This record gives sequence, C-alpha cells and structure tokens, in this order.
Amino acid sequence: MSSDHRKFQRTVSALLSERSADSFCLYFNKREIISMTISELKQKSGAKLFASILGKSTISKESEEYATISRFSEILLENGYGIIHGGYTGGAMSAASDSANHYINKHNLSQCLNIAVPQKQHDNLWERVREAQFTDTAEDIFQRLKIVTSGDIAIVCPQGGDGTELEETIVFHENVIHEEMNKHGGHNEKVTPLIFFQTKNGTDWKCLIETKIKVLDILVKNMSDYKWLHFVNSFEEFEKIIKDIKKELGQII
Repeated sequence: MSSDHRKFQRTVSALLSERSADSFCLYFNKREIISMTISELKQKSGAKLFASILGKSTISKESEEYATISRFSEILLENGYGIIHGGYTGGAMSAASDSANHYINKHNLSQCLNIAVPQKQHDNLWERVREAQFTDTAEDIFQRLKIVTSGDIAIVCPQGGDGTELEETIVFHENVIHEEMNKHGGHNEKVTPLIFFQTKNGTDWKCLIETKIKVLDILVKNMSDYKWLHFVNSFEEFEKIIKDIKKELGQII
C-alpha cells in the first residue's frame, strides 16, 4: 500500500469519526467524492416528505422576509419534512439552509434533510451554501428546475423575482395539467400543494396569481377551485396547512 493511499484512508477515517457516513451523504470511490441523485438523498434522509423552497437569492438578512423563511424552514423540519433548495449563498437559499442546519445539528438528524441543487454554470459565479447535501450538478437550468421543484409540496417565499416566478409557474402548470389528466383521462398524476407565504412588504403573490388566471387562457377562472393553492400570512396558518397536507399525503405515500 502506498503512502498516498494510507494518507487517504486516514483522512476518510478522521472524517467518519467526526460525523457519520449518513451526515456526509457521500460515497467514497477511490479518491473521488461522488454526489448523489435527488432520489438517493431523499431515501437516505429518512423523511417521507420534502418541501421545495422557491425564492430569490437577494433578500436582506435584516428583513422580515429573511426571518420568515428561516422560521418556516424550521417549522417544516419540526413537522418531519426535508427541504430542497437552490444551494447558493444569499437570500432564500441561505435562510432555508442555515435554519435547517441549525435544527438538524441540534436534534442530531440526517444532514440529508437539507438538499441543495447546484447548476454547472452557477458554480463559476456563486458560492455554494455550507453543510447542505448536494445533488449531482445539473447541466442546465431546465434540469435544475425539474429537481428543485420535485418536492411533495412547494413553498414560495415572501419575496421573489422572475426566477421565483418561473419556478412557481412550473408547479402551477403541472398541477393544472395533472388535474385534467386525473379527471378526464383516468390517470393518477401527482398534484403538488403550492403554498405562497406573504408578508406586508413582500411580493403580492395573490395579486399575481389572480392576474394570471384572469388574463391567460386557463380553464379555471376562480382560484378557490384550485384546492392545492394556498396563501398564508402567519406561521400558525402555515403550520396548520402543512400538518393537514402531511396527514392527507400520509394516506397516499
């Protein structure tokens, strides 16, 4: 055995003595650390449900919106959900990831409850968040969007930009299509509960969705007909909804 190989083995042993293999959610293959797919990370986490957290990367740490994201991320973990987010420092991604890490470390839970989704082009521009468990790097925005929005529920942060709107539109559109397939085609396609958390000075998501339904050629013209669509303004409302959804989905998964 070469000295380099022995040195590598000692490094691996030291890492595993500080944190379990579960904490790293990584496989060691010779001298490479190999990331995992979203499905593998979800399975390794032990959680039955995951929430996609959708929000912009430029939210001030001193803002009400940042604090709101931190708190509702903690509420999700408290209720047995894992989280999925974009994985780069700043704004919603940092707020969600840091809050999740704090809860995970405090309660000695799997680090795989905090899943981040990097993109090849973004790695050259932005720093990744710390301690999150990363999926395989997405080749482009389309692959990344598919993974980021793969949660069992989707939470839209109280402040968003055009990227956030793109993410929520994917979930919204797929829900509309899946409902029609289920209703008229005898399918059993997944419909993802979509929760918009609103604050006084944040994005008026309800106005945006109302406008979308009004001006676009959409079959349903009344928001109340979308049973998967939720708008909340408090942590109490938020927790009640995710508890109800968990109970409902628990009968399905």
